[in-house]
Amino acid sequence: MAPQRIGLRWTRVSSTRQLIRLGSILFLLAILSSVPTARMQDDGLSLIWQQVATQPEDFAVGCERLDSGRSPILYNADAAFPIASITKVLIFMEYASRLEAGSISPDETVEVSVLDRYNLPRTDRGAHDLFMQQYPATIRTLRLRDVARGMVQYSSNAASDYLLDRLAPIEWGTLFQALSITGSTLPHSLTMIPLLMNNHETGKAQLADLAALSISQGESYLDLYTTDESWREQEIAYRAPRGSDFPDWETQGAILQRHTALGTIRDYMRVLRAIYSADSTLSASVRSMTREAMRWVNNEYIDTNYVEYGSKLGFYSGGTLALIAYGDPLVGEPIISATFLRNIPRQVYNNLVRNDVIGDFAHWLNLNRCNGLEAQLP
Repeated sequence: MAPQRIGLRWTRVSSTRQLIRLGSILFLLAILSSVPTARMQDDGLSLIWQQVATQPEDFAVGCERLDSGRSPILYNADAAFPIASITKVLIFMEYASRLEAGSISPDETVEVSVLDRYNLPRTDRGAHDLFMQQYPATIRTLRLRDVARGMVQYSSNAASDYLLDRLAPIEWGTLFQALSITGSTLPHSLTMIPLLMNNHETGKAQLADLAALSISQGESYLDLYTTDESWREQEIAYRAPRGSDFPDWETQGAILQRHTALGTIRDYMRVLRAIYSADSTLSASVRSMTREAMRWVNNEYIDTNYVEYGSKLGFYSGGTLALIAYGDPLVGEPIISATFLRNIPRQVYNNLVRNDVIGDFAHWLNLNRCNGLEAQLP
């Protein structure tokens, strides 16, 4: 749930992409065989495989070559994992569908003061603050479409939670049916998670409280935070002192599994296929807008190795780490992949997040064209 990247406008046209591909192909053919091997031997990737070997039931992965016609490689594909900010892709797709249908104007704006009411300090690792830093401090309104992009590109929880309220009521069944999602649960606000885990009324949750908690309860706390000035002031004051704002690690992991949005690898591979596959049943405009929101630009590694790379990261204290990704390497066919982990021990989790190991893992899958994955699985 921390900032995924700084998103800047993509300016390359198709002909330019082809020139990049043709101009680089001989060079990459000479070195490509060594790149995946080198990345695979990285300490970070060794760490992820060690975690998989230790807790195979808490790992799930999917990898597919989009243009080959081959079946995807899937492991633990129907197990439901907490996925944190990955659900923001679905929220964005719902927004894009409304935009396409004309029920939301492309010129709609949001008052910054209203958006800021959804920002709970020190709960999204500065994602919302980073999103707002791209604008002048004196700005008073933002375009709703920029808020939607900020939700994906910066992973602002305030942006996603505002957008959920703006789109309500949402008939998620329509989108889930279009995407063939069958084993995953509905998106919800992200700020409700830290409020459910700890707030000034109830204090820190404990394992004994698990059965009494619920997503609806967390949503009610967020409603109080955004609408009740007294409750809001007390909550901000409660969180102001330095120290842990969360329950113990085991309790956090249990709450994430029981009371937050869950997703399966099979479902989110379908989501990626709908966004990136040529035979998608989604409308061209929804696909294009979502693809644009997920695309990485102005990144040296990406520009050196890919025609296009897009991803969405989700992680949360308590041991949840997830990534869905698309990569179109300069050499080779496009790849989609999804990787979910849960109940990661605290030290391992910190190392994985700090070093973006799950991002390196996606690049390894892309540059290897999914080859070698099955040999590494439990």
